[in-house]
Amino acid sequence: MRLEKVSVKNLKGLKEAELSPRSFSCLVGENNAGKSTTLQAIVYGLNRPASLSPTLHYQPAEPIEITLVFADVGPRDLLRLTDEHRNRIEPLIDDGALSVRITYPPGDKCEVAVAKLVPKDERYSSENISELLKGKSGGAVRHAVVEAFPEFEEGLPEAVNITQAKAHLQQKILQLGADEFEMKWGPLPSGISSSISKLLPEPIYIPAVKNLADELKTSQSTSFGRLLGLLLEDLTPDLAAINESLKALDAMLNRVTSGATTTDDRHQKVRALESAVEGFLGENFPSVKVELNIPPPELKAILNSAQIFVDDGSKDLVDNKGDGIKRSLTFALLQAYVSHIGVDVGDENTPSPRPLIFLFEEPELYLHPKSQRVLFRTLARISSTYQVIVTTHSPLFFEPGVTASFVRVAKEPADPKPVGKLYPVEFALDADKSDVFKMARFENADAAFFSRRVVLFEGESDDAFCRHVAKSLRQEWDFDSRNIAMVRVSGKGNFLRFRRFFEAFGIDVKIVADLDAVFDGFQHLGAPEEATGHRATAFQAIDARIAELGTPAEPATRQIKDRVQQQSWRTRYDGAKAALRAMQQSGVVDHQALKQIDDLFVWEHDIARIRVCREDQFAKAALLPLLDCLRANGIHVLSKGAIEDYYPDDAPTSGPKPERALAACRLVLNEASATALSTSLSEGRPCELVEIFENIFQA
Repeated sequence: MRLEKVSVKNLKGLKEAELSPRSFSCLVGENNAGKSTTLQAIVYGLNRPASLSPTLHYQPAEPIEITLVFADVGPRDLLRLTDEHRNRIEPLIDDGALSVRITYPPGDKCEVAVAKLVPKDERYSSENISELLKGKSGGAVRHAVVEAFPEFEEGLPEAVNITQAKAHLQQKILQLGADEFEMKWGPLPSGISSSISKLLPEPIYIPAVKNLADELKTSQSTSFGRLLGLLLEDLTPDLAAINESLKALDAMLNRVTSGATTTDDRHQKVRALESAVEGFLGENFPSVKVELNIPPPELKAILNSAQIFVDDGSKDLVDNKGDGIKRSLTFALLQAYVSHIGVDVGDENTPSPRPLIFLFEEPELYLHPKSQRVLFRTLARISSTYQVIVTTHSPLFFEPGVTASFVRVAKEPADPKPVGKLYPVEFALDADKSDVFKMARFENADAAFFSRRVVLFEGESDDAFCRHVAKSLRQEWDFDSRNIAMVRVSGKGNFLRFRRFFEAFGIDVKIVADLDAVFDGFQHLGAPEEATGHRATAFQAIDARIAELGTPAEPATRQIKDRVQQQSWRTRYDGAKAALRAMQQSGVVDHQALKQIDDLFVWEHDIARIRVCREDQFAKAALLPLLDCLRANGIHVLSKGAIEDYYPDDAPTSGPKPERALAACRLVLNEASATALSTSLSEGRPCELVEIFENIFQA
C-alpha cells in the first residue's frame, strides 16, 4: 500500500492544503512557508496522538483535520490486523483504496473517521434498518421488511428473524448499481484509534531542528532508534543461541512458570536476598510474602542500550562530536538499512511487512555537497521500495526521473494571517515542464526554485548590469535581499516555456526582453490578447513612418551576429545556397529559388522598424500603448533595443559581453549616473529603467 493523498486543514500555517506524494517527493520554498508542517501533518495522521496543542490551530475555534488516502491496499496488508479488526475494516476498502480522516477539535481528543461507500437512499442505511426492525419478532419482521422495501421481497423467507432479515437486505443493497452509492464519512468501526496502526504505514521522521543528542538515543521513539530497530529485526533471527543464553540467565534470576508448573532454579544469592528482605519485612507484617522479580534480559533491550563511539583522531561518544558527524551517523545507519532491504518473499497467507514512509527535513544540513549527493542516491534507492518525502533548500535533492513529485510551498497573504500554499508539478506527467526544468538547471538557475519572484532575461550581460543599476537607483532594489532571481532563458523562443514553468509553482514571473521581441518572436512572450490589437495598430503607424522617412534596413554588427547564430536562419541559408548553385549550373532563373534567397533578408524589415522606433519620436509614441500593455502584464520590452544600448557612453563597444557589462557597471557610480542611462517614455513619467525596476520590485 502507499499514501496517495494528504489533505490538511487548519494546521499551523496550512489553512487548507493538499499533497499527492509519489515515490520520491521534494518540497521546496522559503523558510516558514509550511514545508515542515506538511511533513508533521503526515506524522500526526499516521501516529494519531491523543491530542494536539491549541497553538497548532490556524483558526483557534476550528478543528484540525488531516485526511489520508491510501491506494493499493491488498489482502496481505489486511492480514497485519487482528481477525476482529480485519473483518470490520475490510468492507471499507474500495478498489484498493482506504480514506482515513483524523480530526482534532479545539481542546479535545483525536477523532478518527473512515470513508465508506453507502447507499444514497437513506432508507437503506444500517441505522434505518436497525430502527425499523427494533423490538420486532415472528411475522412482524417479514411484514416490516416487505412494507418498507417492497422491491426486496423476492427471496425473503416466510419465516425470518431480525438477523436473517438484515442479511437479506444487505445482500440486496449490495446488488444496487454503482450510481446508487456515494462515499460518506463514518466513525472507525472498532472505535479504537490504535486498531488500524499495523495496517497504516509507519513514519520515520527526521526533523531539521532538534537536539541531535536526543535524536541519537537508541530509544524506539527516535528516528535513530527506530532505524536501529529495523536493522535488529533482521538480525534477531540469526541470534537464536544468544536468546537461549538469555533465557538461561533469566532462570538464574527469576522463577520460571510453564503452564501450571513453576520452577525455582534461581541463583542461591538471589533467593537469599529475597528471603532476607521478606524476613525483615515480616517483623512488622508477619503474614506478608515477598517475591523478587528481576526484569528478564532481552536481546533487543540490550542492543538498544548500545553506546556509539566515534574515533576521528579522538575517540569519544558521538554525543560529544560535531553536529555534522552526528547527522551523518544517522544517514550512515540509513544507508545500512538500505543495503539490508530485501525482497518480500511471503505468500498470500502471510501478512506483508508494514510499509514505511521516510520524512526528512533539510537532509543537506551539516553535510558537504559530496555527502549530499551520496545521501540523495541513498534516498533514491529507498524510494524504489518505500515512499520518501523531503524538504530542502538544496537543488541537489530534486531531479526529474528521480524526484517524481516536486512541490513548491509558498506563504501568501491572507486574513487573519498568512497561509501556506502548495504548488505541485509532476515531471513524470509533463514532458514540457521536465525539459524546461533541465534547461533551467543547465543555466545555473536552481536558486529560482527557492525565490518568491523570477525575472527572465535573454542576454549574457543582462544579469550583472541590471542588478548593479537597480541597486544604484534605489538601495532597497536588491535582488538578493528581496529574494528575486534572474534566470537566463537562452533565446526569446524560451520565454513562454520558462514563464509557464515557474508560474506552475506559484512563482511570480517578470520578463525583460529586447525591442526586437516585439517584431520577431512576439508569440513567445505570453502577451495578453489585447496586446495583439495594440501591436497591429503600432505596426501600421511604424511602417508608414518608415516609408515617409525612407529609413534604411541596415543591421548592426551585433544584430547580424545574433541572426546568423539562429538555427532557422542557418536552415534558410543552406536552402538559399543550394538554390543558387542549381541556378548557376542550369543557367535558368528559378523564381522559387529567388524566393529562397530573398528569405535570407526578410528579417531586415524588422531592423528598419527597430531603428525607427529608437530614433523617431512619432514611431516611439505609436509603440508606447503596446509597451505599456505588456508592462502591465510583467513583460518589460526595452525601448532602446538591448540592455547594451543602456550602457554609459564611455563603456566599451567591443569585446566579450560579460567584460563589457562589468566595465559598464564600473561607470555607474550613483543614482544620478544610473538615472541618466534612460529617458522618460512620455512627459511626466520617471525614466524607463526606474519604471521597469519599480514593477519588478513591487510588493
